[in-house]
Amino acid sequence: MTLGHILVVIVVALIIAGLVAPTEAMSWWRRGDLDDKAIHWPTRAEAFQRPGDDPDDEMPDALPPETDHYLVYLSGIGISSPDQLPVVETPLIDLLQQRVGHTTLIWQIYPYSVENTALTQGRRLARLWRTLSVWKHEKARWRALSFLINLRNAFQMFVSSDKRYGPVFNLAVAQQIAAALVRHGYVPEHHRPVTLLGWSGGAQIAAGAAWHLAALGVPVRLLSMAGILSSDPGLDRCLRIWHMRGDSDRAQELGLVLFARRWPIFRNSSWNRARREGRLTVVSLGALRHTGHGGYFAASPPLPDGREPRQATVDHILGVLVDAGLATDGLAGIPGDDRASRRSEDDPT
Repeated sequence: MTLGHILVVIVVALIIAGLVAPTEAMSWWRRGDLDDKAIHWPTRAEAFQRPGDDPDDEMPDALPPETDHYLVYLSGIGISSPDQLPVVETPLIDLLQQRVGHTTLIWQIYPYSVENTALTQGRRLARLWRTLSVWKHEKARWRALSFLINLRNAFQMFVSSDKRYGPVFNLAVAQQIAAALVRHGYVPEHHRPVTLLGWSGGAQIAAGAAWHLAALGVPVRLLSMAGILSSDPGLDRCLRIWHMRGDSDRAQELGLVLFARRWPIFRNSSWNRARREGRLTVVSLGALRHTGHGGYFAASPPLPDGREPRQATVDHILGVLVDAGLATDGLAGIPGDDRASRRSEDDPT
């Protein structure tokens, strides 16, 4: 494939992706009862329903025990299924799962689909997406075309931030998060705190969903991990917002460039109002990059203190949660291990 061919494919893909991006959310809205499109807690049976061509999950006789806190992870634009995280993200989520205490960690959500439907199932282009998913992790000749997965998901992130289509898209995703909470033992009447941990583009969708989850009576907080965030109205309903960023991460700065309502001149925007009220804190993660070598999910190179980058990322996430009284760190109290005592430094800028 020549450079010219690649450029043509990119331009055509951008045009098509931009035109069709809102259609899934609008189709979801039209299929339902327009008078009943409000967020609600699903029944146990509804929570275990599956979209697409997969059979429904088998509903267990008993749900998992309720915990004091729920941490919902929303992945970045590289994901294509709610059942499998991108390869680079799995070790970090495993580390987080091993250490976080008094908390249920939920990650089985595909935040770029209104019905939590994988790209590879129950879709007209499912075969294409399956092929691209395979190419993404192989040294195939056409591997460069797998960027279409990221491109498709990126446009869904922009739909989430759009004032016209965003409320519908975010409502649908919030409904899927509510179903996931029920599947993991959340009891709505107890109003346990929920923290949405959004990575990159997932942070924008987490912010949009927060508006609707709060309407259910959920005490919701947002932990943006290098999030490309707009000044979403959902921020107004978050009890706390932590925006974590690496000092060498330029990708997360796209949020400030693309979404003008985050600029200081818009003093009454949701973003700036949250900062002024002290609900939004910017947290420095040190010299970490967005992706790749030295990124948040990387195993190398080691940091000056000897930690892997992904270890440092987990330390900062847990530091925020522990300091807020939401969770405990499984490493706390282990002799000779001081990682649990490290805390992120607030960036006042």
